[in-house]
Amino acid sequence: MNSVDLSGLGRLKDKFGRLSNIDPTPLLTTWMRIIEEDNRKGVLAGLDKDGKPMAPVAYRPRTSKPTKIGSKGAAGLRNNANTRARSGIFGGLGPMASGLHNNLTRKQYERLAGPPLAPRGKFSRVITNLRTAYGRLGVNEWIAWGAWFEVVSTKRVPFLSAHFEGKGQKRRDLTGVRPEGLRKARRAAVAWMSDLVRFQGGSSNRAA
Repeated sequence: MNSVDLSGLGRLKDKFGRLSNIDPTPLLTTWMRIIEEDNRKGVLAGLDKDGKPMAPVAYRPRTSKPTKIGSKGAAGLRNNANTRARSGIFGGLGPMASGLHNNLTRKQYERLAGPPLAPRGKFSRVITNLRTAYGRLGVNEWIAWGAWFEVVSTKRVPFLSAHFEGKGQKRRDLTGVRPEGLRKARRAAVAWMSDLVRFQGGSSNRAA
């Protein structure tokens, strides 16, 4: 879990702490979008949660001319029944277009040259199966998060945690927001807090 660093904002935080009836929804929805964008861009760039390159995959592609997802010959490999779609869909339990629970065969995987954990690029479940939400932790304390759902093997066994923790393989951990994503989250928080202070503070002055 990452936290947004708001150090150096003493005066703004003091003014913000005096506000009442705060609705954090605009900020939290922005944070959810940042989480989704950070995951998608980071995965496609082959970067882990710290923004560092993940260990390359050794077993694919096994051809000098790998299949490109999005090409005409790869329509059956994306996790989307609509071959014209520009991105994948949530593919969980059940027989889907690209195989049982969206799994490919070994030979199909070996044809693909996508980044680590994302052989199908933007159509990979590590992108399409990320879900975001938000909640409240305490007074003026909220959280937004993302998690992957139903990324399972043909035997319905979740396997992403094994990659994240490096169990029996090289560690490729995506469980966090990368430094650039955290910077965006901080900027969004500062802008939101500033707007609230300006709006509520101005309303109080007018009422007085």
